[in-house]
Amino acid sequence: MRQIFAVFKRELGLYFRSPVAYAIAFALLLFFGLLFSNSLSQANQQAPADQVNYIPSVLTFLLFLVAPLLTMRLLSEEAREGTLEVLMTMPITEAQFIIGKFLAVWAYYTVLLLLIGIYYVILTIVGVPDSGRAFGMYFGAWLYGGAALAVTMVWSAVTEDQVVAAFLGAATVLVLYLAEVAAGAISNIPNVNPNLGSFIRELGFQAHYDATMLNGVIRAEDVLYFVFMIIAALFITTRIVEVRRWRS
Repeated sequence: MRQIFAVFKRELGLYFRSPVAYAIAFALLLFFGLLFSNSLSQANQQAPADQVNYIPSVLTFLLFLVAPLLTMRLLSEEAREGTLEVLMTMPITEAQFIIGKFLAVWAYYTVLLLLIGIYYVILTIVGVPDSGRAFGMYFGAWLYGGAALAVTMVWSAVTEDQVVAAFLGAATVLVLYLAEVAAGAISNIPNVNPNLGSFIRELGFQAHYDATMLNGVIRAEDVLYFVFMIIAALFITTRIVEVRRWRS
């Protein structure tokens, strides 16, 4: 546990000293601030407060850009500079190393999500939003973000090029986001087993967030889906780092 905390503390400190991390936070808060202000002024007490609070949904869509930018350097930079092999000589396992890095980037994402939560606080002042629905939105966005970050970390372990890692990570998250659209298209194709469309739909992120958590409905199967995605992605990343360590 101490090894995980040591890696976590080191990586989290790097995030709060990184201009890229601050640029991402500034861009998101500026964009969401303008979006929220415009939506609030257009609603002008004519729409329920819950309809204005769609910021978490927009954030989950933007994760195909945000998640790769946050994780692209986690392992690729270490491998390119040769520090990964040095770190692997320390009394720490690959799993502890990967978990520590993941928890750091997830903690940074959590800070961003908490900052975005200010818009819900504003809604409680000007209206009466559904607190249960809001909790489902933000809790789901937190799990969604953890899964997206874990998935994009895999590509950071695969390649030493940060740009390539970011591109592949963005493509993967976008595919998982659009899985529900692909499932609908496949279901409309004649002579295709409808179970195939359902299977593809269940593999995607949106099936476990948009129809349930976004509306305040928290199901155990949705929570377990995101947890499994995180564990599976971290397991794959750990195995990739192990292979790289033995090759070096």
